Amino acid sequence: MRVTNNMITNRVSYNLGNSISRYMDLQTQISSGRRINRPSDDPLGILRDLDYRKEISKNEQYQRNISQGQTWMQSYDTILSETNNLLVSASLVAETMANGTMDADLRESAAEEIRASLDQILNMANSQKEGKYIFSGFMTGTKAIKATSNGFVYTGDTGLLNFQIDNASQMQVNVLGSGVYLKQINTLGADSDYNVALTGATLLENLHHGEGIDLNTPTFLIRDNNLGIDVNVDLTGATTVDDVISTINTTLVNNGIINMQARIGDDKNNIYFETVKNDNITLKTAISDLNDGNSIDMSNGKIMVSDGAGTNIEVDLRGSSTVSDIIMAFNTQMAAKGINNVTMSINPLQNGLMIADTNGVPLNFSVSDIDNSSTLAADLGLVGNIDPTLTGPSLDPQVNFDILEDGGTIAEQLGILAQFNDSYAGEDLDPNVTVDTLLADLNNGLGFEMGEIEIKQGDIVRTVNLGSSSLVTVQDLINHLNDSGVNITAELNDEGTGIQIINNDPNRSLIINDADGGLTSKKLKMYGSGDVMGSLMALIDALESNDVDGVGLIMGNLQNSSRHVIKERAAIGAKTLQLESTSSRLVDQKLMFTKNLSEIEDADLTEMITKLSTYENNYNAALIASSKIIQQSLLDFLR
Repeated sequence: MRVTNNMITNRVSYNLGNSISRYMDLQTQISSGRRINRPSDDPLGILRDLDYRKEISKNEQYQRNISQGQTWMQSYDTILSETNNLLVSASLVAETMANGTMDADLRESAAEEIRASLDQILNMANSQKEGKYIFSGFMTGTKAIKATSNGFVYTGDTGLLNFQIDNASQMQVNVLGSGVYLKQINTLGADSDYNVALTGATLLENLHHGEGIDLNTPTFLIRDNNLGIDVNVDLTGATTVDDVISTINTTLVNNGIINMQARIGDDKNNIYFETVKNDNITLKTAISDLNDGNSIDMSNGKIMVSDGAGTNIEVDLRGSSTVSDIIMAFNTQMAAKGINNVTMSINPLQNGLMIADTNGVPLNFSVSDIDNSSTLAADLGLVGNIDPTLTGPSLDPQVNFDILEDGGTIAEQLGILAQFNDSYAGEDLDPNVTVDTLLADLNNGLGFEMGEIEIKQGDIVRTVNLGSSSLVTVQDLINHLNDSGVNITAELNDEGTGIQIINNDPNRSLIINDADGGLTSKKLKMYGSGDVMGSLMALIDALESNDVDGVGLIMGNLQNSSRHVIKERAAIGAKTLQLESTSSRLVDQKLMFTKNLSEIEDADLTEMITKLSTYENNYNAALIASSKIIQQSLLDFLR
């Protein structure tokens, strides 16, 4: 193949162009400090470069969102902190004004103080940031809470403002005023206890607020300690209180215990055991039960048995704890002295002791106290001649009963697990309230004197008469409340002890009080308010009307309101910590992305300068070599 001068010239020119191009690229990289100045410099690198720049851009946006979110959190935290301070102060005022020594003028002044606090809280609920109401949801141009003469209404919406704070997380940064200031914190009536009267028809399953009685082991014992009788009571098949009482009484009579009967207690909430003394004693009768429970003085513990003819026997009864111990000690010691057929026993009336001389010819013994300091013989009723018998009077034992379990817990559940020496009232069996419970059976059968109550829900107010004769059962009362025209639900509370009121409108406060100066709402435990704003307004009303009881009841609502605000503030604090943690992590990520970007983009100046020097030398050498290879004449130039 023939290589022409023209081919040599083109090749040399091409190589010189590439050399100068590389030289110029290096100069550009050095002057810009960047290794990549156009996509063709590093196609793969430019793709990674774009990814890193995108991540950095998103990171910067997240940081802006976090910064804005932190500003919102700081605003909420400040507002809630001040709100809680005002609620704590209001609670202290209520505690002071609940003292009966305060007069109407002082309570009126306190009402003005609480009103100022309420106004301040209302202003904070309607706080703005950058011209936007921060408690109004998406309706940032509208005040969050509106005050009316009867309560408060939330006028915002339920819009939740979420900020993207990293690739996978959003955070709600706004707080709804309805949730802070109008949320039902206390359910009115949730802790009410109407004390339903216990009747014979009360079902066992309704006792203990509906937990009922466990009859898996249906037996228990009744022990008459004076008679030494154990009675097993079997309640198998019992379903009502009448069944229990009837079974107990029948079992007692059938087993010879006629001085105790069970019935419903006078308080109408328990089983009552009515006892009477029957004077009977047995060998098991305790000495401590004698003398109507005052016992016998055993400090000396001796009696004297004498025949008046030189035979004097000291009988030591010390250590005796039962009638059997006394009899055995006497008979044993008399026999040990050779005195036979002079014995002690229980008298024929079964109410005291007797000593009988059954010898053919009586031994003419008499019994006396051992000295003037002792009264034991007299206390036992055994002072006198045994001729041939010495019969003592009644030792007047007190009743002594035990009610014991028989392998189960039925006695405890019935509130009658006890030892008693007189009539005994069992524990409160707490029948639960059902919809069929008669209003007359409430308050332990005394009923409640009913009147009018006032229900205020935001800008709505209704007066409800609960004293109507048409209201007979708890269900009647519930229906009447639910038909009051207010958006509430009256229902049995979770404990089955009374009626509770649920506020069905989360955007309105709820306040219940008495419309006629009566006590109906207080007796039914419906008085007061379940939200922050309503509780403060209810406190003002109570203070202005000099209602000491009302102030005391609302005090608990205020304490719960304070706890609610603290809880809301804690949620804000948790979000603040999350924002701080995320921000710190984003800073680290940005540094990492920036470092990676630098590794791709930035030029190594030392290396570039070395290459530039090399390329410059190469280029100069190429020019010299080219001038030697291409020897152009003037004629070639002219051509």
